[in-house]
Amino acid sequence: MRRRLAAIAFGALCALVPACGQKPSSIQVSPKKVKIYGLQRPQRLLALVLDRKGQEVSGARSPTWSSSRPDVVEVDAGGRILSKKEGKAAVTATLGGLSTQVPVEVVDVKVIEITPVTARLVGPPGTSLPLQAVVKNSRDETIAVPVTWSSSEDKVATVSPDGVVTSAGAGKATIMAKVGDLQTAAEIAVDPRTVSRVLLLPATALVRVGDSQHYQVSVYGADGKEIEGASARFTSSDPSIAPVDAAGVASGRKSGVATIRAQVGAQTAEATVIVN
Repeated sequence: MRRRLAAIAFGALCALVPACGQKPSSIQVSPKKVKIYGLQRPQRLLALVLDRKGQEVSGARSPTWSSSRPDVVEVDAGGRILSKKEGKAAVTATLGGLSTQVPVEVVDVKVIEITPVTARLVGPPGTSLPLQAVVKNSRDETIAVPVTWSSSEDKVATVSPDGVVTSAGAGKATIMAKVGDLQTAAEIAVDPRTVSRVLLLPATALVRVGDSQHYQVSVYGADGKEIEGASARFTSSDPSIAPVDAAGVASGRKSGVATIRAQVGAQTAEATVIVN
């Protein structure tokens, strides 16, 4: 009788305590895949020990952690990983005969450089200006890594996925360029005044292959007065001869003649660059 009562009590206890009779069946690690941008950057992996029904095993021991390439990614006893150098590795959580692997990729990213870092968009709503983002690694080499753009104030200025800022209303906005958790900002001021004239100097420039020419822009409002600090959108008629960047610097690539254009609002100005 006592044995029957003990069995009934034990069954009732098991009904109330989920861990009763649970056996570890698998290890679930999150996130399931990791990509870290930058060196010496930490990230925490979380592990759950589950039973056959996919329920967490209460009171289960924590798994042990290991890295297939500690020179790329280190991992400590608590599942905290640290990027060491660019490459790929597998981090494994092990408990008894159970194990789960998480692929980890490290991309060597050190800094994002935006050009220009400050800009003044003058003209009616819809005036646009491309920003250029250059991503560099720890060796100061430019690398091809996608950048995510965002605006702090869409009512002032929006930004496209390729970094083109478009004015929406008067005010200031911060445009962010982000890679992983690394980010850089450009400050944009929107001035909806009417632009009557744009002057681009020098009107003609002679550049050798490998050299560059910095163009200066003067912008004038409807009252004839110069608008200080107005930013222009620069384009080249032939980037294979002389491409021009967002700061108005044209570079000689090969012999030939190209036209450099500067646009502010609805007004444009042109200059000639001769490369030899």
